[in-house]
Amino acid sequence: MFELCLFDLDDTLVRTSDLDEIRRAGKNDNSANYRRRLSAELGKIAPRLIYPESLLAEIRAANPGMRLGVFTRSPRSYASVVLQKAYPNTEWDVVVAFEDVQWTKPYGYGVHAAMKQLKIKSPTSVVLVGDNDVDVCAAYHAGSTIVIDKSAWPFSNTRDHWAALGHVPDAFITSPRDLLDVLASPNRHLPELERLFAGAPAGPTVRFDEIGHFKPRGFEEPRGPVRISVCGRSFSNHNSLTRRREDHALTASIEDNKDSTEFPQEWIDAVLAFAQKRYPLLIWGGALVVTVVPHRPEREPRLENFLGQLADAVSGSRRLRNVVVEPDLLAFKDGVRSQHGDRLGQTERFENVRDHLYVNRPDLVNGKSHYLVIDDVTTTGASLIYAHQYLLDAGAQNVACLSIAKNVGELFWKEK
Repeated sequence: MFELCLFDLDDTLVRTSDLDEIRRAGKNDNSANYRRRLSAELGKIAPRLIYPESLLAEIRAANPGMRLGVFTRSPRSYASVVLQKAYPNTEWDVVVAFEDVQWTKPYGYGVHAAMKQLKIKSPTSVVLVGDNDVDVCAAYHAGSTIVIDKSAWPFSNTRDHWAALGHVPDAFITSPRDLLDVLASPNRHLPELERLFAGAPAGPTVRFDEIGHFKPRGFEEPRGPVRISVCGRSFSNHNSLTRRREDHALTASIEDNKDSTEFPQEWIDAVLAFAQKRYPLLIWGGALVVTVVPHRPEREPRLENFLGQLADAVSGSRRLRNVVVEPDLLAFKDGVRSQHGDRLGQTERFENVRDHLYVNRPDLVNGKSHYLVIDDVTTTGASLIYAHQYLLDAGAQNVACLSIAKNVGELFWKEK
């Protein structure tokens, strides 16, 4: 399927987090002295390899015709020494370093430079393997598939790692060998609703990414995080995402169902799969109350209609026989504004929901039941954050939040 597999270098192929200073120095230095100093530093820590040469050879053998390359923000002087020391017997088909493009990661021009050199026409035939959010942004901008390998992630995630989680890559792996399965069947590793739309067989896990969302600074306690699980992605209409937005099934489905009263079966199946994964013991007892972010007054009860479809599906499920749907559990007061239609900013969105959302049926809230609140698209997370908070305030002990799609917004402050 893929014509080119591009690897990030630092902390994807090789562990180099201790070499930041000497890496930066290589931007202006390709001297023999610099190369000797870098070689000496590389030798101080072992082992450094994340992807051994034997695995790269196995990847080539399993994917005949697919080329292997490197796309790095590091200087060429640095990259050439690291690759020569780490992979003395590997011949890379293409290496794109800092000096090879005007704008490096998080932009995707390095992917396009590699494609041009290898005469590859479509970015969809390229997969980028990286370890952090600049790799996600570069792949999205280029229009390519992104695989995030967590093998070198620290015990405590950095800001860049949290951002990568929030952008919902095409696949996560925790071991380099897992890449073989992703290359063989990439759609199996997509978030669950995207996998269903792709018609792919079930993957190694049923994937619902959980993303922490916070109130803006200055808002009242508690400020979070509230963890929102997502069934997939919806790519926004920004230039940086044009290539990924094209022919993306879930993005199109969100657009097509803005005013729907009946929803795709895949939406229903994804929510049922989430409930079965999140609440495996329901078959033995306990109750799960499912509700939605309510419609605005004078608007169609769209997600409430979705709940009606879900109720029909639940009634035929033996594993979810203790599930009840309550479309009126939450409501909005008169005067609530449209988050999107009124073009509200982040702070305005949170104020709007805080001041107008309320628990309409407090008699349905208790400390024994589980509660699941569903929204269609999560951007700031304001609606689900306050639904979560107000249900806890009303006496619930266990509240989960699920979004049909996570909105992937603008990747850069400014397009290059």
